[in-house]
Amino acid sequence: MSSQTGARTSPPTGLSRVGRRVALVGAAALALSAAMLAAPDPPTLRMPGQPDRPITAESLLGSQSRDVRLEDVQGNVTVYHGTPLLEVLEKNGLDVRTMGGERKSAATVVLVRARDGYTVAFSIGELRNNRANPRAFLVPESASGPLPENEGPVRMIAYGDPVRSPYGLASVEVRTLSENPPSKKP
Repeated sequence: MSSQTGARTSPPTGLSRVGRRVALVGAAALALSAAMLAAPDPPTLRMPGQPDRPITAESLLGSQSRDVRLEDVQGNVTVYHGTPLLEVLEKNGLDVRTMGGERKSAATVVLVRARDGYTVAFSIGELRNNRANPRAFLVPESASGPLPENEGPVRMIAYGDPVRSPYGLASVEVRTLSENPPSKKP
């Protein structure tokens, strides 16, 4: 106690109550920003009548994956590993092998959207016509390893069409533009 006033004095704590709150809020903000800077989420596959699901690197690699060679304007070649876009869609329920499936998908497109909003489109007919020699691939890695953070975790490669080869994908969406009536039997 102080001999003159009778008031207690407490030892200094280093931070006042307000200072501790500011430090706590700062630490929470730092943790949140670190989480936001963590590796981006895999792109989402959206198909009519089905729940959204992630497109993971594991789902694009394995026995079905192929080497995809891409040459830039300087002549440098990068080898990627991935799966044709049509195969990914078929594995997830798109029917283009039956007459009914072809009729249903005739007016269907695939929208491939990057995290920055850049979007490209492919028609199902275009993908189906190139089944024997696919031109559109989803790739999660190159021969040197996983894609860099700005390109991954998955990117699109469209052979001969660099404008429709976005990277850093956010979603792949199958969208039906019009419903075709079922075929009538004569």
